[in-house]
Amino acid sequence: MKVAMLVIFLCIGIFYSLLIAFFPLHSNVLFILPHFVYDPLHLLSNIIYHQGIIQETEAQIGIENGNNSLITSRQLNTEDITVGLWTPMNNSFALQHLEGEEQKRAIDTLLNKGYQEYYYVMNNFEDPKSLKLTESLLKTANKTNLKIIIILLPPSEGGSDTSYDWDGWIRYFNSLEKKYPSSFEGFTIDDFNWISTKTNTKFKNNIDFMEYTMLSKSLEHKSKNVKFYPTIYFEGKKTGIIVKKYNNFIDGLVVASGCYYNVSILERQLDMFSEIFKKPMRYIVYPTITYNYSRLDYSPPTDRLIMATLSIASKSSHGYRHDKQYLLDISNSKQDQIKEEMMDTNGKSKISKLHTGCSNWAKKYTAAYDKWINLPEGEEDDKWKKTILY
Repeated sequence: MKVAMLVIFLCIGIFYSLLIAFFPLHSNVLFILPHFVYDPLHLLSNIIYHQGIIQETEAQIGIENGNNSLITSRQLNTEDITVGLWTPMNNSFALQHLEGEEQKRAIDTLLNKGYQEYYYVMNNFEDPKSLKLTESLLKTANKTNLKIIIILLPPSEGGSDTSYDWDGWIRYFNSLEKKYPSSFEGFTIDDFNWISTKTNTKFKNNIDFMEYTMLSKSLEHKSKNVKFYPTIYFEGKKTGIIVKKYNNFIDGLVVASGCYYNVSILERQLDMFSEIFKKPMRYIVYPTITYNYSRLDYSPPTDRLIMATLSIASKSSHGYRHDKQYLLDISNSKQDQIKEEMMDTNGKSKISKLHTGCSNWAKKYTAAYDKWINLPEGEEDDKWKKTILY
């Protein structure tokens, strides 16, 4: 299946929890890269640096176009790659918190640097202050090519001020699309299939809450022009429910991995999720440490890990599972990264050094992938999906 490239940089102020997020690729691939940033200059310098990593990676692996000829990142235009920013509410550089000319200049700066999408958290569609900030941003962006995507928080992250009136949200989003058709793209729900560590909710999994509150019924009233991109983990729980009950309402996925320090099985994860959902997908790349890994005394991801991740994701997004022509030589970063992950000085696997959960998921994906890839041509057997979806 032929796919295009979608790249998004995730920029954050204070990483207060394990961010998850944006996926394999039927039509698009989204890269989201978080940073610790505290001012616009630092923000842009970090963004430019990691954009260079993407360009270098793309130049190394090349991209197939519709005529099966090879082009590099230097030949790509804005129609080939979409770049975006994801910011939580506490970021010191957040477009929705800027006003007037300052907001216009910030948007122009981002657009001039090649960024076309902006994601940010909104808690309550009835909060006057939040409504004003959103309206102002959409109005300003509506005169530009910047697309706005609103992030809704699940119970595992939302607070007492977070609204879960799904009917109300859908009506609000439909109204935004009519009023700001150029700038308002849609919304995502974070940690859609992730677990909850909160003790004040009876729902262990976020998807259980979505089912209890009948989100799918509300989505039936969503305008087709309002895009819904749920954020889904490879290692999430009850993902099969999403395929069964929500896939008809999903316009694309934001895919993330809780085991992002290990990329050895990333390519097969991307391939399998693309096969399962058959939707445009976005994938998150973490250039900073998240909560679970900080507790294990991990250092931030290395530049090599980031480059290896980009190399794998972009390779998966532009290839055919059975087309050897697209299997180009991958970057040295990918080769070195996987080699180090798989073997330590004693010749033992390093996957288990992440944590038990990642080791178990690696085994599950490997088993499922082997069953899938070894199916006779033309034969369909969905048993391999049950290994990772339920």
